[in-house]
Amino acid sequence: MSSNSRNPIDNSEKIDEFTNNSTNVLKNVESAEEKRLLQKIDLRIIPIVTILYIIGFLDRVNIGNAKLAHLELDLSLTGDEYNWVLGIFFLGYVLFEVPSNIALIKIKPSIWISTFMVGWGIIMTGMAFVKNFSELMAARLLLGVFQSGLFPGVVFYLTKWYKKSERTYRISLFFSGATIAGAFNGLFAYAITNLNGKFNLHGWQWLFILDGVITVIIAFFSYFLISDYAETTSWLTEDERKLAVDRLRYDGGHAHTTHFDKHQILRAFKDSKIYIFMILYFCLIVTLYSFSFFVPTIVNDLGFNVVISQLLSIPPFILGCISCLVIAKLSDHFGVRSPYLIFCLLISIFGYAILIVPNASTAVKYTAICIVGLGAFPTVPTTLAWVTNNLAGDSKRAVGTAMVISWGNIGGGISAQIYRSSDAPTYKIGHSITLSLLVVAVIITIFQRYLLKRINKYKLENPELFLKGSNGDASHLGDSHPSFIYSL
Repeated sequence: MSSNSRNPIDNSEKIDEFTNNSTNVLKNVESAEEKRLLQKIDLRIIPIVTILYIIGFLDRVNIGNAKLAHLELDLSLTGDEYNWVLGIFFLGYVLFEVPSNIALIKIKPSIWISTFMVGWGIIMTGMAFVKNFSELMAARLLLGVFQSGLFPGVVFYLTKWYKKSERTYRISLFFSGATIAGAFNGLFAYAITNLNGKFNLHGWQWLFILDGVITVIIAFFSYFLISDYAETTSWLTEDERKLAVDRLRYDGGHAHTTHFDKHQILRAFKDSKIYIFMILYFCLIVTLYSFSFFVPTIVNDLGFNVVISQLLSIPPFILGCISCLVIAKLSDHFGVRSPYLIFCLLISIFGYAILIVPNASTAVKYTAICIVGLGAFPTVPTTLAWVTNNLAGDSKRAVGTAMVISWGNIGGGISAQIYRSSDAPTYKIGHSITLSLLVVAVIITIFQRYLLKRINKYKLENPELFLKGSNGDASHLGDSHPSFIYSL
């Protein structure tokens, strides 16, 4: 008997199955009914996750505004202690992101995310009463631990509601909310810090207290406002629930699985493309966080006072928000990620190249800062959509997404050490480091696209190779299944 006849899945059936499913997966035609459903989902899902991320983002970066409100002076911070305060946040953040997303596979998002939010709101409020460097370090570490469940959790949560062709725009929507928050955070912080002296509290203490109290209040409401999954939500009709579930199953094809699968978790840790995405995301996050943390300081060192610096910090974030949404729409419409990612990286590279030029005028340097914001912010949602599009099976997608974000946020800790006060006002070393990382990111993006394109070619030419060893059950293969076409 030939080896082909012994195969539990007939070759012709496998090829037909592969071809038919590939066609289905690549279809992006929405019925009127599905469009109405998508609008309904958008109205219930996107606003709440955007609000949660805005709150998380503000609580994370308000330390920069506290610095302008004399946090360093009041706590007697010396040398690079402020930079260590920034960086310690990411230690807790990184260590707990993967475990958090594994737990999220089994625990309802409304419970898991909201509970974490209550925790960091309490920590944020308590941070107003720290007395020294050690206490501030401990508070920032705990803040990172409790915030670890938010961003990777929300990214995974969105994949439970949206198809691959819809994710970049939705990730960009909630991410852009934080971009807008970053834009007006300076004004909000300035207004709060004007309470300086009230009840014998410093302005930065008022900033931490009010941010923390607002977080706890919103967390309480989020227990009731976060919709868990389409299968169980009450605001969809029975037909709508069926359509919401079926369209995701249709989009995932044979790679679609929703149950907790330890084999998929192990596959995530063995998948080389996830590690490539981790390195790529690391480069992006170093750039984005260093920019977000230090743009008020960089602008201030151009010669502006504190108030004007806060105001001039707004346009780069606004431009980043606009470019996020534009790039996301184009990326989803044409179904590709890497070309738009490379385009945005090149824009940021151009901006940093201008900043490094010696003796450039203040106007030119400020324009360069805006150019960096224009290119840097879209890189994150575009990359995360690219990651989630290329991971199949809930368990693998949850773990793989958390791995990428976790490793990237190590870059967040490093970003706190890039711009040192001793390098002011030119910050040539900081600009050079971020520029170099962006160049590396371009190279990695091109390399990842090449690898995924080559695997797609092998799947088309020899699907049997990918089914080898499945023993008739290919349900565990996930994105390794020959019917799963990698997004480029």
